[in-house]
Amino acid sequence: MKASFPHRQHTLAAIEAVLSDTDLVASILTSALGPTGFDAACLVCKTWLNVCRSDERVLRGVALYQGGLTKSAFMKLFAVTSKEADLLPRTTHRRYGGGSYYLYRKDAVDAILANGGLKTWQRRLRLRAENPAIYAWPSQHSCPLRKFLREERLHARDAQQRVWMAVRANP
Repeated sequence: MKASFPHRQHTLAAIEAVLSDTDLVASILTSALGPTGFDAACLVCKTWLNVCRSDERVLRGVALYQGGLTKSAFMKLFAVTSKEADLLPRTTHRRYGGGSYYLYRKDAVDAILANGGLKTWQRRLRLRAENPAIYAWPSQHSCPLRKFLREERLHARDAQQRVWMAVRANP
């Protein structure tokens, strides 16, 4: 005898309705999603991939989730070369162990999206997919958990800096 589970069918139908509603997906993905989460969201289903590739709010939210992106994360997200990234506004910061790194903030995101917007970004993504040797990408073999923890650490550090600046401004 085959058991019937009508409540499961209703639950699956509700989940399917949520996962396929592009406006709802865009609202969810616009808030609190970093580059690693963006990569994972692109793999959920075709609807989510389409939202990630066609909604500028989602792209901006990912880029500005931590307040800024490192050069390698910026290059990967926006499909630009190192030379193209060097032309955009950025800030330089010292590393704890020596050396320095670049952070690309809102002005760099605005500049890259002002130059052709999503259409140009989509074209760069296609070019990168067709010719991966053109772009010097960071290693794809690094641990996703390590990437996530690095994103969260940068996000927390940026929030801490904002608190210190607010305390200094209001003694």
